[in-house]
Amino acid sequence: MKNDNYNNMIENLSRVVLKASKDMAKIVEGINLEVPLEALKTFAEFLQNIPDDIKDTILFGKVQDLKNINLRYEDVVWLVEDFGLIYTEENWQGMLKSEHNKSDLHQYIAKTILSTSMGKREKLIILLAHIEPLIYKTLEISKTKNMKVKTAVNKVSVDDNGGMSAESLGKIYVLAVTYIIFANTDSYTNEIDKKIPFRNNILHNGIVMYSDEDIDVAYELLLGFIEILITVEEQLQEQYCVDEM
Repeated sequence: MKNDNYNNMIENLSRVVLKASKDMAKIVEGINLEVPLEALKTFAEFLQNIPDDIKDTILFGKVQDLKNINLRYEDVVWLVEDFGLIYTEENWQGMLKSEHNKSDLHQYIAKTILSTSMGKREKLIILLAHIEPLIYKTLEISKTKNMKVKTAVNKVSVDDNGGMSAESLGKIYVLAVTYIIFANTDSYTNEIDKKIPFRNNILHNGIVMYSDEDIDVAYELLLGFIEILITVEEQLQEQYCVDEM
């Protein structure tokens, strides 16, 4: 699973960063045959225009926009679709096996997702209550007194994050999830789409107002966010191990 997740991250990095990916594909396809000189020149120019820093990409701009708008479901679902999710019930089951060496937090999340004695409403509340520690664990942030989650994640994912790598990309995805889950719903001027699992919105207003359909959509979206966090953590851990060698 780790190799699949790592490859998934690399593929998404390429898709986000390479702005002219369709043109790129045509050129690469031509390389297998006889490549005209002009095509090679175009390819070389294209590579020279790749940003040197993750903060210069279109993705980073889209993520920053998440903190400035009245978020609706259609404003955030692209994050899950772009990342490319692969988790199934088998993956969550695997998290409970000792050979996967998962933390108590990961195992508790997996048990909650797999529970047959709880409905999605109960699961949604429990999972939201564990998103903050999961974010800290993903980025290896040590929580301190009065720490604010968005401030802490911004430091790791923006201030201390540079270059173009799967590692820098993963931290931007964590930033996006943090912006969405911990959106400042009190400052919104429009009614918030109840399908989005805003942690603050549910804490302030409860979950009774959500219809069964809203719950289904919110729950599946939240599972996507959790998968992103777990996948990024796996990728970062692999990178840290490589750096230490």
